[in-house]
Amino acid sequence: MAIMRDRFGNGVRTGLQSILAVLLLAVLVLPVAAQEKAPGDDPAADAEPRTYPNPRLSLPRSSLHDPFDDHVLVAGYAAVGGGIHSAWESGRIGYGGALVFRPGAANSFLDFLYDWNAGAVLQIDHQNLGGNDEVLSGDGIVRRYFRNRGDDNTEVRIFAGVGVGATRFSVPGTGGLASDKYFSAVGEVGQEWLVDRRGYFFVKAQFRYHLQQGRNYRVWSVQAGAGLPWPF
Repeated sequence: MAIMRDRFGNGVRTGLQSILAVLLLAVLVLPVAAQEKAPGDDPAADAEPRTYPNPRLSLPRSSLHDPFDDHVLVAGYAAVGGGIHSAWESGRIGYGGALVFRPGAANSFLDFLYDWNAGAVLQIDHQNLGGNDEVLSGDGIVRRYFRNRGDDNTEVRIFAGVGVGATRFSVPGTGGLASDKYFSAVGEVGQEWLVDRRGYFFVKAQFRYHLQQGRNYRVWSVQAGAGLPWPF
């Protein structure tokens, strides 16, 4: 049993290290991508004949009409939530941070997301569950966007997403002295506002499910946050 717990702990640590590596890679790669030449910078290249694929043979493109060089959004948030367990409390404070790759930004590394009107979210999520009990998770989420309900200056979009996280849960009833480390499934639904493609605001409800060795842990939260496009 101790060996299994060590393996689970090593797996979670490896997962968290992978997520942090992805965040670091995004920070290093984005400035290079921002320096790519725009159309018109090289007259000789623009003068070359262009070929266009048959649209009937192409995948449907995103109806969001996001530019391919869309900014990555850096956001922070506060939350109110709790655990669905007799030893855990509700109405506790949480917080976290996220990198939000809308479809136009996600296209640079996963172009099929753009075809699905979907983006990617990398987040670090912390939720207090009462006393010393808590849950800490590094998550990767695929987020599906729906049509714009705003105007030319402010985009207003409902979204829904699912993902997986490398998660550490406090074992209920131990006062935070014992914890389980494994993977959890996470789901979200919410709405975001993008003002003049500069100011970013969102609210969302999130549900996390963690099942390990017959122990069923469930955590909910309601989050509100804001952010800015990167580079700032």
